[in-house]
Amino acid sequence: MTKLFSMLALASLSWASGHPFVAWEQYEKQVRDQTLPKDSLKARFPAVYGALQANHFGPNPASIDSPWVFPLAGYSITSVGKGGFKPGIYYGGSSIKGYDFFDGNLHGGHPAYDIFIRDDNRDGRDDRDGKRVNVLAPTSLIVLSRQDSWKPGSQLRGGKYLWALAPQYQLLLYFAHLDSVISSPGDTLRASQVLGTVGRTGKNAQAKRSPTHLHLMVLRVENQIPVPFDYFRLLPR
Repeated sequence: MTKLFSMLALASLSWASGHPFVAWEQYEKQVRDQTLPKDSLKARFPAVYGALQANHFGPNPASIDSPWVFPLAGYSITSVGKGGFKPGIYYGGSSIKGYDFFDGNLHGGHPAYDIFIRDDNRDGRDDRDGKRVNVLAPTSLIVLSRQDSWKPGSQLRGGKYLWALAPQYQLLLYFAHLDSVISSPGDTLRASQVLGTVGRTGKNAQAKRSPTHLHLMVLRVENQIPVPFDYFRLLPR
């Protein structure tokens, strides 16, 4: 892990003032908001993603053979919503059946797990101590982009969110409904470092009917396409 983090740190230094993060952030927002035709966005993905993967990591992902750190401080596998990973369904008011990264904010499906905190009064804080709950990097990550502002009434489903890359596995991670986003593009995080706090931001997550949770989606890049990855087996028991 130390060697891997050193590689991530070197990559961060070489990219910090370069274009790959800027290109990803612009591209990710274009996909989210569908400001370009879907076919065009899909065609551009290999170049944008390839620029992120270009430093020291090689073309082939390593096998994922060890558990991750649990992504919410003070919580465990029992807090994960049952049956959450359903990428092929209608979901969230979308008229689209199934998840496709290139559908952006209009996507269907639920290719993720919701991880719930103890918050009966829906104030976004842990009922045990009244504090915000930290979101942790489950494995070594490079932060790619973030959305750190959101207001009620926005149609943005993820609210405040963060995208990160686990280049050793060719995984893209999306942390949504955050209250605060602490990390910035270019940051390298070791497993268990804090990247933000759980919140209630997002079109549906703000509603009182919605329990407070982290929405954590993981995509694996296969044949130059990001596809849903079921990471449940990697969460520590």
